Amino acid sequence: MILARLARAFDQGRPVDGLSAPEIRAWLLELRTTLAPVSVAGYVRTLKAFGNWLHTEELAEASAFRSLRKPRVAVKLIEPVPDDTLRRLLGLASVRDRAILLLLLDTGLRVSEAAGIRLGDLRPDGSVKVMGKGAKERIVPIGSTARGAIVRYLGQRGPGAPDAPLFLGRRGALDWRGMQQVLKRLKTRAGITGRCSPHSLRHTFARSYLVNGGDVFSLQRILGHTTLDMVKRYVSLADADVAAKHRVASPADRLLGSRGR
Repeated sequence: MILARLARAFDQGRPVDGLSAPEIRAWLLELRTTLAPVSVAGYVRTLKAFGNWLHTEELAEASAFRSLRKPRVAVKLIEPVPDDTLRRLLGLASVRDRAILLLLLDTGLRVSEAAGIRLGDLRPDGSVKVMGKGAKERIVPIGSTARGAIVRYLGQRGPGAPDAPLFLGRRGALDWRGMQQVLKRLKTRAGITGRCSPHSLRHTFARSYLVNGGDVFSLQRILGHTTLDMVKRYVSLADADVAAKHRVASPADRLLGSRGR
């Protein structure tokens, strides 16, 4: 999509090495009038990756692409979806949509990962095998409530081959766009105006996982991130959560008792 937009902005007949760095930078600055800084940063990452690939494959020097500097983007903390909002959505959801919501909430899967699940990826131990970024497979555990919702959906869905998609729409496999539309329709029906998307459910999972006693290292594996730095972008504990954690873990209170003697 990004490369197609670049081609529309410039003469499609021009060779890659015919584009100069100032031209591309000017185009990126123009994009900032309509796109958020984090989106423009995604454009830069894509163009740099494309340029590096062209250079490695000896297809072009692509120096204008490779020389782009990644802009610094302020990390904005995404508020988790409130429990009452989640209950309202689940109360309006069909059997299939309830299974999708609970799966996303209970695993923190990317929407593309959830859409790519096949029947054969469901494991006997209650976990699921998913294909993450960079074609990296990982095993993700699923809680009993979400498993129950999936089992009920499977009863409604009917049997299929191991390579058949888990979630079906009217015209076959339900892709990631279809899953986004599921949440969008439920939001509208519930009259919810706040943020509620597959990505915000991923963030909600990460925050809840830590608040309820999970550790960052297992969270990193579940989310499929290669570094803890990426995990930090999902996790923000509310002030009340931090205070509750401190009451439990306060070294002074544990040493001398709550009276501070």
